[in-house]
Amino acid sequence: MRKIFILFIGLLSINLSAQNEIDALRYSQQNIFGSAKFNSMGGSFGALGGDFTTLSYNPAGIALYQNSELSFTPSFSMVETNTSLNGNNFTNNKFGSNISNFGFVFSGKNMDEEWKRINIGFGWNQLASYDNRFDIETLNSTSSFADLLLDQANGVTIDNLNSFGASPAFWVDIIDLENNFVDTAIGWYAFDNGNYISHINPLSEKTQSDRVSSRGDMGEYVFSLGSSYQEKFYFGATIGIPTIDYSEKKTYSESNFSDTTFGLNSFSYKEDLIAYGSGINLKLGSIMRVGSNTKIGAAVHTPSYISMEEEYSTSMNTIWDNGAELSESSPYGYFSYEITTPWKVIGSFSTILQNKFMINAEIERTDYSFTRMYSDYYSFSEENNLINDTYTKATNIRVGGEVNLNPFKLRAGYALYGSPYKNNPEYETENYSAGVGIDFGGTFFDMSYTLSKNSGDYAMYSPDTEPHASVNSEKHYLLFTLGFRY
Repeated sequence: MRKIFILFIGLLSINLSAQNEIDALRYSQQNIFGSAKFNSMGGSFGALGGDFTTLSYNPAGIALYQNSELSFTPSFSMVETNTSLNGNNFTNNKFGSNISNFGFVFSGKNMDEEWKRINIGFGWNQLASYDNRFDIETLNSTSSFADLLLDQANGVTIDNLNSFGASPAFWVDIIDLENNFVDTAIGWYAFDNGNYISHINPLSEKTQSDRVSSRGDMGEYVFSLGSSYQEKFYFGATIGIPTIDYSEKKTYSESNFSDTTFGLNSFSYKEDLIAYGSGINLKLGSIMRVGSNTKIGAAVHTPSYISMEEEYSTSMNTIWDNGAELSESSPYGYFSYEITTPWKVIGSFSTILQNKFMINAEIERTDYSFTRMYSDYYSFSEENNLINDTYTKATNIRVGGEVNLNPFKLRAGYALYGSPYKNNPEYETENYSAGVGIDFGGTFFDMSYTLSKNSGDYAMYSPDTEPHASVNSEKHYLLFTLGFRY
């Protein structure tokens, strides 16, 4: 199992050296979701409270509830991804819908004059979305994905070839035994000594393309408890149960070979991954009123301890100039492992001006190099060292404001999420948000729009031997919250 997984974590992303830290980062990063009110203010709510999504950020916010409340938030998304590599540009759109939030808060009156309320909340908040799709294409005359398959095969006999990479490549004739010949007396003969050749000349010009499509999300079930002391100090705690649902399909292909020596017209390599997991974490928060209209807040998040399970498969297909077509599929694979995500510390400040304008600003610190992966089947020592060398501390800033035009509310926000990459500080994520709300007291309705922009790069199969494509995403989210108070 250990050998299978070592090869799987490389081949599953085609990029043989990057799958481990990509997984670790994916399940450690979050963006603003939850309620429409929370989103419209850029996720900046740490010292304000009174919104269900704060239970996943600063749980002291539950202590500011004066009434019980039920809320529900559907969301709609459109992700536009633009890629560019050697003058080849592609634009892809992907549409989706989800439940961004549902929650219930019970506000219980207390007989104690100093501790007047004990509030309890439970529900679910969406923390990240994995919906995306992009295409990359280029001409290449310096390397081939077949080079990696050949390296993986050499030194291994046919029966022991990796079932998810070199073995399918062998049976569809991408690679072949070096000592393979026809003897007129005994017919076809192969000497299986672990030496192979490739039927692709890596130095010939060829078209390489890759299509990646992913879906899923990360959310969190929350169970929160909070209270206030003399209406001046507010305390809260949340037990979070993060859940992950992620699937990915990739199709890589090479075609239009200038070297036709072997008669290969094209080949494709497909990967399917389904990943799911759940875990636990603890969040502690406090808010202090320092004036009639001003509050400061602080929160700390322990790491999430997440158990992951993955199911995966690969397949290869070749088309030859003589019309022949060969296909081979791997068995279905399964692997389980654990991830520990980073700590988080959040500080926030809010104030109300002229009883009409409300502002909140906050700063968040997290260290992505802290993320670790574990398994009973594999040590992950090299992968964890790579995580430590690749990622770094990040500072996230969120600012939001609201204008109260009773019963209407106008809101706007901005968030800047620092790059998690040690050598690429420019890979930040920016969010621009706006929204409106109407509050009738017992019933409220909020709507928000968020534009999230980020950039990065992508290597189809080998970051060391091929140029990286630039990948720029614009994600549009529209959320609606309906809530009831009593």
